[in-house]
Amino acid sequence: MKKILSFLLVVIVVAIFGGWYIFAPPSGDAFEKIFVIEKGEGVNEISQHLKEQNFIRSKFVFESYIWLRNLQSKFQAGEHKLRQNMTIEEIARVLTSGKPVGERDIKIIEGWSNREIADYLEKEQILKKDIFLEIVKNYKLQITNYKFLEDKPESATLEGYLFPDTYRIYSEIPNELLNDKDPKTALAEHIIKKMLDNFDRKLTPELRNEIARQKKKIFEIVTMASIIENEVRGSEDRAMVSDIFWRRLKAGMPLQADSTVNYVTGKSAVRASLDDIDVDSPYNTYKYPGLPAGPIGNPGLDAIRAAIYPKPNNYWYFLTTEDGKVIYSRNFEEHKANRAKYLK
Repeated sequence: MKKILSFLLVVIVVAIFGGWYIFAPPSGDAFEKIFVIEKGEGVNEISQHLKEQNFIRSKFVFESYIWLRNLQSKFQAGEHKLRQNMTIEEIARVLTSGKPVGERDIKIIEGWSNREIADYLEKEQILKKDIFLEIVKNYKLQITNYKFLEDKPESATLEGYLFPDTYRIYSEIPNELLNDKDPKTALAEHIIKKMLDNFDRKLTPELRNEIARQKKKIFEIVTMASIIENEVRGSEDRAMVSDIFWRRLKAGMPLQADSTVNYVTGKSAVRASLDDIDVDSPYNTYKYPGLPAGPIGNPGLDAIRAAIYPKPNNYWYFLTTEDGKVIYSRNFEEHKANRAKYLK
């Protein structure tokens, strides 16, 4: 009898300490680390990664907890802050609580210039605009990883390459990602890198091959796309205007794009004034033939595709009415008549 009681006591002790070992955090490390859940990952993959990164002791216990709590469909894709001294309950709460900890969304509009992006980030109390513009101007982080920047003039900024989209960014950079940098500098680089990575994905091999086939540079395409983006709306009109602009360049005619003048003056006028078009700037396509010195904003994919795939037509001029309708003309006389008719 005594042997049986002793055996049961040992079993109880082992169960208690074994249970504690399994459920207890793997370590006392309170340092925050980033744990990533990719889109489409299920409980098994998530638990495997947690085990590999030493956030949990047992996959079986973690998965059992998730299934018992019916949390298997509530995991949120993205980057999460975890510590190795967190319990399974705490980890599950972070990974299923909605937005990952310490992140927020930003929305960059198609056609926005770097300065407009900077104004937006400052308005949203994310970054001072001067900090963002300085980092954009002197951005060097992993710059050689981006093949699409190889033909960009060294004097040009990243204007045109900060792809417009909705991004999830850190509210503040985790300590382990600072790399001895100022937090605001690291945050600006974090945002810029997300935009460049997105541009890299959107400019597919098919698009790059077509640009090369046309013997054009990516920098030229991005510059043209930035003008198209700010001149007209709608895929059909953008492709039409693209053809007009490329033919003008080939014929040695000035582009005469009001959007390039607006880039210099900072205005958003539908039609540039006589004083505006007289401004002396390499971005003024009324005053100087050819493409401007660089992109005048950050174009979206539709404008980029229009710049690559223009739609052949017989027009040489166009204007945009107050309600956004595009009126085309075959010659200057017809264009003057349309100006008198539509631009009051």
